[in-house]
Amino acid sequence: MSLVETINEAWGWSGITITRVRAQSPMGHLVVSDADDCFYYLDPDGMAIIALGSREDAQAHLDDEEAKQLWFGGELVASAREVLGEPPEGSVLTLKPHAMLAGEYAPENMCILPLEELIAFSGQIALQLKDLPEGAQFEIKVTD
Repeated sequence: MSLVETINEAWGWSGITITRVRAQSPMGHLVVSDADDCFYYLDPDGMAIIALGSREDAQAHLDDEEAKQLWFGGELVASAREVLGEPPEGSVLTLKPHAMLAGEYAPENMCILPLEELIAFSGQIALQLKDLPEGAQFEIKVTD
């Protein structure tokens, strides 16, 4: 399965159909676009897909200092690379699933995952959590 197919399968519930991956960060964040050339920011650890608008809007978003920090991962990525090394082709540095759910951004909570696996996991979890109020307690059940 291609990355675009994985995105559409995992995030299709959002109503967006992606046709192209435009950029990828070291932590698996993606800038993607649809057939109408509308750009979106897919944030797997934040479990969100955010409409950016035009190419210029997407660039303006990525030029923002806070967005740059999220995109490149700063010290978090640097520390994780020291411990875990450089991810192989097709994989990224990301938070371990439990840390992703708890929002615990720390080098010891980082791991290397195949990008497609990260996108599939985050899309499935985002779907299950999308209607819960902020701070709601939840239980994740893992099945094969």
